[in-house]
Amino acid sequence: MAVYHADALVIRSREYGESDRVLTLFSRELGKLQAVAKGVRKPKSRQRAGAQLFTYGDFLIHKGKTLDTVSQCSPKESFSYLWTDLDRSLTATTMAELLDVSTILGQPNAELFTLTLSCLFLLEQYETSLLLSAYALRLLVILGYRPHLGDCVECGETLKSEKLFFSFEAGGTLCESCRKGYSGRILRAGSLAFMRQLIQVDLAKLERLRWSAWMREEILEILQHFLEYKFERPLKSWRMGNTISDDFGRLI
Repeated sequence: MAVYHADALVIRSREYGESDRVLTLFSRELGKLQAVAKGVRKPKSRQRAGAQLFTYGDFLIHKGKTLDTVSQCSPKESFSYLWTDLDRSLTATTMAELLDVSTILGQPNAELFTLTLSCLFLLEQYETSLLLSAYALRLLVILGYRPHLGDCVECGETLKSEKLFFSFEAGGTLCESCRKGYSGRILRAGSLAFMRQLIQVDLAKLERLRWSAWMREEILEILQHFLEYKFERPLKSWRMGNTISDDFGRLI
């Protein structure tokens, strides 16, 4: 039976049988893969720590006919802060879900792996919405879906209006003449400029950026709808985060 190593993150975990879990891993060299971690739901399992969501480690995996099996995991980082901070935990879950829905099994993408791992380390200190927005935009860029944020995506006309039209179908901003027949959202020029900054700035300097409440609201809304349109499914964690934010806003 073939055995291989995977330097990987656990991005999804679901119950399987009486005591097992099926782990979805995203690895540096192999991309996304799935493997069974046997017996990890038992309290005394030695592999229990390695099967936790967001664990980053070195996995030793046996190749199976239908589903591979994790035979050993040496955790490198567990991101323990996520288990005491609901907002950061939900943001990490949203990033993991986005990574899962946007990729297919067995397609290596070292740049996407590095982005995700870096953001999980930065998430402990950074503003969650800011980091999530930067992560989502950079994921789109890496996968070849960079949104067109500037001139009209159809005719190339320079857009000078304060309020701009972003089309999910066209993949970017449209002028008044070209927007007919397209669905989308209105966003202000300031939000569009800030989105470009989120793509371009060094991640280590991301915390220096400042945005207003209306920018945050516009950008998060645009990104959610664009991502759901592009990957053709709802982002459950993103929507849950919106619900929690709305509920909290009504309490204060």
